Amino acid sequence: MPPENDQKPARGWMQTIKDKKLGERAFQVVALYAIAFAGGAIAHWIDFPAAWLTGSLLAVAITSLAGLRYKFPNLLRDLGFAQVGLILGSGFSPDMLQAIAAWPLSIAMLAVTVVAIAASAYWVLRKVGHWDHETALFSSLPGALSYIIVIAEDSRADMTRVAIAQSLRVFVLISVLPIILAPFTDGTTSRMGPGTMTLDLMHLGLMILGVALLAPIALRLKIPSGLMLSGVAVSGTLYLTGVYHEPFPNWFTIPGYLTVGINIGGRFASISVRDLVRLSGISMLSLMTSAGVSAVAAILCAELLDFPIGQVVLAFAPGGFDTMVLLSFLINLNPAYVTGHHLVRYLGLVIFAPIIVSKLTQKRSKAADDQNGGTGAQD
Repeated sequence: MPPENDQKPARGWMQTIKDKKLGERAFQVVALYAIAFAGGAIAHWIDFPAAWLTGSLLAVAITSLAGLRYKFPNLLRDLGFAQVGLILGSGFSPDMLQAIAAWPLSIAMLAVTVVAIAASAYWVLRKVGHWDHETALFSSLPGALSYIIVIAEDSRADMTRVAIAQSLRVFVLISVLPIILAPFTDGTTSRMGPGTMTLDLMHLGLMILGVALLAPIALRLKIPSGLMLSGVAVSGTLYLTGVYHEPFPNWFTIPGYLTVGINIGGRFASISVRDLVRLSGISMLSLMTSAGVSAVAAILCAELLDFPIGQVVLAFAPGGFDTMVLLSFLINLNPAYVTGHHLVRYLGLVIFAPIIVSKLTQKRSKAADDQNGGTGAQD
């Protein structure tokens, strides 16, 4: 009769392998946060605006381009977005309610601006860069980067070009806007100051519980950015109504900034330095053109509606939803206003981008078929 423990060594080896892989993943996560923390600490030391966010994403982006490959756990990313949502909501205040009445006019101007931004970027990529129609189209849509990448993968677009153009847009704006907008802020990067009383553990725990209850509903309804918006809804309601006033402690906010920095900087891990150098010129020209259109529209809106120019420039900037609203909190530029505008633009892209892209692509394909004598030949 064979021994009953013949297979135990095999299970032991399998468990050892699993433990080793788990240990490697844990080491990667710790290393990533160490790199991000180092970048944020240096940026904070030199008093760079929005230091913990910009410094961490710069550090992770540089190491990613240098060859660092990693897999950031989805759970940590999701928890980070929910955490950032709570942080963003704490930037709301009761006095913002008085200005909400004028937001519809500003949002209407934003809608027109988004079309102009996309059109100007598309024109540069098509006429100057000679990119094909679908690649230029997906590369020019401002915002909702992850969503745009997903729908672009089902097309004939050159995904390397789309990824570089879109990633550079987010990366450059989050790195440069804090410097450009510094004159329009009060010089602080948060509401924390010496001796500031922060939110206590009990109230922080209650908000986390609120997110834990609301987030599953948002996810079940498939609300875009549901985790972040759950945090904004819980925290924003409490701060906007004046129930809470105290800011979050640094031990809670800084890890959230680092998680966002890792998520953005890590996008460069799939991009080669050679492709980045080859395509960065036309991508930057497209970005500068669209950013110029955005700036002109923002200045016009600020003048017509008598809004502070800094917050309008940030609200109209063609950056990512999560990064722009987080930046508004970090440099104290009316987070409620900026969040509302970027949320409208984000939802508009999510809802209408597939429809618009489908229509434009169909028209382009039909024109190509007509040129080919109706044979339906493809490139």
